[in-house]
Amino acid sequence: MQEAMRRIDALTQQLIEADQSGAGLEAIAVAHELGRIRQLLAEAPAVIPATGGQRHFRCESCGTITHGAAAPARCAQCGGKTFFSADLEQPRVESAGG
Repeated sequence: MQEAMRRIDALTQQLIEADQSGAGLEAIAVAHELGRIRQLLAEAPAVIPATGGQRHFRCESCGTITHGAAAPARCAQCGGKTFFSADLEQPRVESAGG
């Protein structure tokens, strides 16, 4: 995740500099870098693993999360076939008496 954020910051800085200086920035280079950042984000561990054996899978195409023992053959939302492990965060919320 940190690498993706670093790359987003660098790309943002390049876009700002290109705008301020009037220098051209090739759209295909920006699109290529955004694709690499997207891949980093899709492969990044989401958060803390769930307890109880249930697993969670994030569709690489649309980001939909599916729950179960194994990744589905196809995403129910978009029909995508590639999934990444995406364990969901179990929030730890403490309430104070008041």
